[in-house]
Amino acid sequence: MTSLLIRLSHITFQVSNAQKVIKDLVTKYQFYPFAARGLDGKSPCQVALRNGGVVFMVNQKTFTDSDMLYDSAVTLQSPDTVCNVSFEVEDVPSLSRRLVDEGCQLLVSPTELHDDFGSVTFCVVKSILGNVRHTLFDCTRYRNNFLPEFQTIESGDHIPVGNMSYIDHVTYACPRGTSPHVLRWYERCFGFKHFPLSKAEDPERGFEIRGPQIGLRLMAADSPALGKMVLAESLPQEGNNQVDLFLQHHKQGGIQHVGLFTPDIFKAAESMVQQGARFTNQPPTYYSDPRKQQEIRGLGLEPEMLSRFGILLDSSFTGPEIHNNRYLLQVFAEPLFSKDSFYLELIERQDAEGFGEGNIRALWRALKDFLDSTNQKEEKISSNAV
Repeated sequence: MTSLLIRLSHITFQVSNAQKVIKDLVTKYQFYPFAARGLDGKSPCQVALRNGGVVFMVNQKTFTDSDMLYDSAVTLQSPDTVCNVSFEVEDVPSLSRRLVDEGCQLLVSPTELHDDFGSVTFCVVKSILGNVRHTLFDCTRYRNNFLPEFQTIESGDHIPVGNMSYIDHVTYACPRGTSPHVLRWYERCFGFKHFPLSKAEDPERGFEIRGPQIGLRLMAADSPALGKMVLAESLPQEGNNQVDLFLQHHKQGGIQHVGLFTPDIFKAAESMVQQGARFTNQPPTYYSDPRKQQEIRGLGLEPEMLSRFGILLDSSFTGPEIHNNRYLLQVFAEPLFSKDSFYLELIERQDAEGFGEGNIRALWRALKDFLDSTNQKEEKISSNAV
C-alpha cells in the first residue's frame, strides 16, 4: 500500500512540568520556542520549539481533552511521556474514515480550526501500541508558522542556528512478542514498509542480538519523507535493561527515544556539551582497540574525536578511498525526564541507511552501565539517609 502520509510534522511531549522540559530543550539541546498557547494561564501551556528542521511540542498535562489542542490528554497519574508523532496528510476526513474501517480508534474526530491565516483540519488516532497516538494534519490552507490558536513567539534579531536537519528515526519500546503485530498495524494503516536490519533477518522474528548482558529484538519500517520507525523488545535474560525499565512505567509500550539527524555530530555534540548536555560514555577500550582505530582512521577521523563525546562509529570500511565507504556515527544523551525514560540520540549518516550491530551492542551496554551507576548512587544516598 502507498503511504497516505506526506511528512512527519512534529513530536509531542506531555509532561507535569512543561517549563523545566522547555528550559532543558532550550539551554542544553539548542531548541528555541517559536509558537505557544496558554501562556496567559487560561489554558494548559503548549509550546512549539525548533532546532533546524526538527519541531517538538511540549504540552503541560491537563485534566481533560477539551483543554488541549491537537492531541488527546494522557492521565495526570501517568509518567512524563513522549506520546505523539504527528504527520501531515492530504485528506483528513477520508483517511480517518479508512482508519476507522480498519478498526482504529479516533481519540479526536476530524476537526477544523480557523484564524486570520487560514484553516487546519486534524484528527487524533490511537496507535496499537501503548499510549502512542498520531495527530494527522491538513495544513495546505494555512499560512502561518505553526497552527491556529498558537501565538508567534518573537525571537528578536537572534535566531539560533539549528544543528538538526530532521527526525531520522523514532524507536518504540514494545512488550515481548508484540513487535510483529505492531509492525503489521503500521504497514496496514499508514503504509510503512518493513526495513530489514540484516540480510539474514527473519521478517517474523526481526533482528536478534544476543550476548553477555544483552538480549534484544529489533524490527524496523520506513516510508519516504517520514523517516524510520524502530520497534525494540527485550529477550529473556538476566538483569535489568533499558527496554524493560521503560516498560515498568509505560506498561503497554511507548516512544523510548528519537534519533535526530545532524550533518556534523562533532559540532552538534560539542555545542550541546558546552550548554550542559550530557552524553553516555563508552569504555576506553572501545577507542583503543587496534581494529576500531584502523576503522576510524581509515575514514579520516581520529579516535580522540569520538571518545571525547562517547560517539560510536559503524562502517562498511572497504579501502583507503573515503568516498567508497559508508558509515554512521551515533551518540545517546542521558534521559530527559528521569533515569528510565525518554532520551535523544544524535546520528550522522554518510550514505549509511541502517543501524550497525556493533553500535547497537555498544549503545545498549552504555545505557545499561549508566542506569546501573545511577541506581547505585540512589541506593547509596538512600542508605546514608537512614
